[in-house]
Amino acid sequence: MQVPPPSVTLPAGPGRAGRVGRLRVVVTVVVAAALLGGCVVRVVYNQLDWLALLYVEDYFDLDRAQEEQARQMIGRTISWHRENQLPRYATLMRTVLGGIAPPVEPAFLADRYAEVVSFWDDLLRHVAPDFARLLQSLSDEQVSDLFAKLADDNRELQEDYSGISREERRAKQDKAVIKAFKRFTGRLSPEQEALVRTRTARFHDLSDDWLKRREAWQTELRVLMAGRKTDPLFAERITDLLLNPNQFDSPGYRRLVLENQQSSFGLVAAVLNSLSPKQSGHLRNHLTTYARDFDALVRDSAGQPPDRGSGQTSNRERRDDEAS
Repeated sequence: MQVPPPSVTLPAGPGRAGRVGRLRVVVTVVVAAALLGGCVVRVVYNQLDWLALLYVEDYFDLDRAQEEQARQMIGRTISWHRENQLPRYATLMRTVLGGIAPPVEPAFLADRYAEVVSFWDDLLRHVAPDFARLLQSLSDEQVSDLFAKLADDNRELQEDYSGISREERRAKQDKAVIKAFKRFTGRLSPEQEALVRTRTARFHDLSDDWLKRREAWQTELRVLMAGRKTDPLFAERITDLLLNPNQFDSPGYRRLVLENQQSSFGLVAAVLNSLSPKQSGHLRNHLTTYARDFDALVRDSAGQPPDRGSGQTSNRERRDDEAS
């Protein structure tokens, strides 16, 4: 239920070092959709109710009552998010627009990253009590299935991140970073691509350490789940686990993560300061579109999560129909 980072933590998306909780990944769909531009953001956001349920059911084989519980949780969360966080997203986009004219300072990017982290933390604080109640409803068999799926994920991540050489990981990282810049600025020049590779060479390769940290987080989750029915502080402990994944970091690992963050802020600032007028215009158009889309989502009453009452088919019913 965490997503593997590259060797460096880039300030290009929300979250701490590794997102925790599948609903955290769900909201990331909105940010990822923004990379496609324009009204896609609104289209995806307005489908988040069933997308979120699909993500949840990827890890939990819910019965009908639990599916309804999850649906209500997701509906409340999206309504809260639309009212409380989408306006902040729009404001953030305009703050970035006002601060990307050269010279861009790494400190400006670090402050914006801190804002995004605070958005995620607020979201987790809001959803954690509902999520804890859903976890408490799980049977022992469902919990076993959950950790079996997480173990499968871990094996795949080991193959993807530990099963290749450091040089191969670095090449994959460079390709991903250059691709991310291209989405926002258009094609980079050979000199800009060389700048990216020079800067990423300063990053610490933390893939193995991140995988160990992920497993430590899951071990603690297993301990908490064992007491989910009897522990009166279960909700508080789950909230702490979601909000404070860094508690499993060694001092050395945390220091290297912070160094990577600072290096990545410097990388982004250097690339932004090298943009041509055409590239700068491309970036500004993207950010302006996102700000307008976020504003439109706030105003768009038709974008509220649809009524799943009569005439609606649940995910479980759709699966049963397909099986028959």
